[in-house]
Amino acid sequence: MSMRSCTIIICAALAPAFVMAPAQVSAQGASELPIGEAVERHLPVEESFMEWLKDPDTLGTEVGDIIETREVLTDELETIKLRNVVPPIRFASGVADIPETTIEALGSILGRMRNRKNVRLHLVGHADNRPLSDALIKIYGDNAGLSRERAGQVAEHIQSALALPPEAISYEWAGDDIPVATNSTEEGRALNRRVEVEVWYDEIRDKVALEEFLVPHEIKRTKVCRMETVCKLRYVQGRARRARVQNLIAPLYFDEDSIDVSADFVEQIRQGFDNLRNKQNVVVKFMGFTDDSPLTGRVERIYGTHVGLSKARARRVALAVQDGLGLATAAVDSDGLGASRPLASNNSARGRARNRRIEVEFWYDDALQELPDEPQLCPGAAGAEMVTKVYEPPWGAIEPLQFSGGKPLLPPGYGRNLLRALADVAGKTNARLRFVGYTSNERLDRRTALVYTDDIGLSTARARRAMDAVGEQLQATTVEMEYEGHGYVHSDDVVN
Repeated sequence: MSMRSCTIIICAALAPAFVMAPAQVSAQGASELPIGEAVERHLPVEESFMEWLKDPDTLGTEVGDIIETREVLTDELETIKLRNVVPPIRFASGVADIPETTIEALGSILGRMRNRKNVRLHLVGHADNRPLSDALIKIYGDNAGLSRERAGQVAEHIQSALALPPEAISYEWAGDDIPVATNSTEEGRALNRRVEVEVWYDEIRDKVALEEFLVPHEIKRTKVCRMETVCKLRYVQGRARRARVQNLIAPLYFDEDSIDVSADFVEQIRQGFDNLRNKQNVVVKFMGFTDDSPLTGRVERIYGTHVGLSKARARRVALAVQDGLGLATAAVDSDGLGASRPLASNNSARGRARNRRIEVEFWYDDALQELPDEPQLCPGAAGAEMVTKVYEPPWGAIEPLQFSGGKPLLPPGYGRNLLRALADVAGKTNARLRFVGYTSNERLDRRTALVYTDDIGLSTARARRAMDAVGEQLQATTVEMEYEGHGYVHSDDVVN
């Protein structure tokens, strides 16, 4: 009586692992027809076409709200300048002659203009054109500097005498550029040395200006929104921090019935290990994916679901690479996600061929790995990864199931032990039973090879039968279960 085994593992997804954004796989090369009448045509200009996609900027310009201009009356300030309201202030021998009558006249003028807006005094200093002495050149520089100084002196005196605020008086200078008499005579030069006093105020005038205004366009807009749940991820204290590298090696595509692991593919895996030789605990993981074509016949009987089929495909590749590179079992891992992540439409043969693939991931320890502070995709969402942990009960190991005549042998009380182990991890995410089938190192007879193809198919079928048998024993309870086959593995090298 031949004996075969099936190991039962209590699994729970405990913590999210570090994830790198997956890249899109390049499309298969498309055949192109030669340029000619059969492929190059001009669309008829008289025929109208439905626009299914429009640039948002163009749409907002053509049919959105628009901004137009219109003429409006606004207020504008115009400065009125009153000149010669008082006689100019003359200078003699470098000293300003500011009569008291001038101060009184200015005070009277400012008093009468209280109803005006922003009334202020403005002074303009002037000089004759006689060259300055060396002493004055050191002080004023030239006649422009002299006229500036004279205007400033007069401004300070008037501000102090009339108690004006600083903003109510200003001054400027013109040097000897604007004479009012000839500079050839002493009398003319005396007239040119002066400070003119002007009274300024502002008046409000109506002004026609252009104003922009919004013309709303009545249009029904439909917004397509997407809600996504995000999570704040953190590492569980004491857990190893693992980093994942994807897309280092192109996916391996396979046919519906077979998968070919070429020497070039194995060499690429070897180069990947070589590139990560300075990393700790490097593991290559093969992720299997399928199309969504219904399973039929032998494939459905052995694997049951697309997930089971994808796991078997990935496991075959993992064993082939392990044998080709002489890797330890701990350095190779595999899993399958079925048809859950298609790269192309499953409605065409070409799309289904792209979806039947084995992706390669490299994992390694990274003690400095940190999760970002921003919310990330929650575990279980597309692009996120759940790390599955195997639970080993402290009260005793779960014995493997043996097979006799193709049927699993369930010891008494086996189901109670499984329920007890599940109760220990009841608070974990997605606690479940996983049945992993193995075979002995015996050559398959012709009949078995025709039915199961290889040891992977045989071990998968036995794992499924063991799961069904345990399910019948636990029929009164609802337990999540899954299965996969690992084929033949050396007993000394088996790890969970």
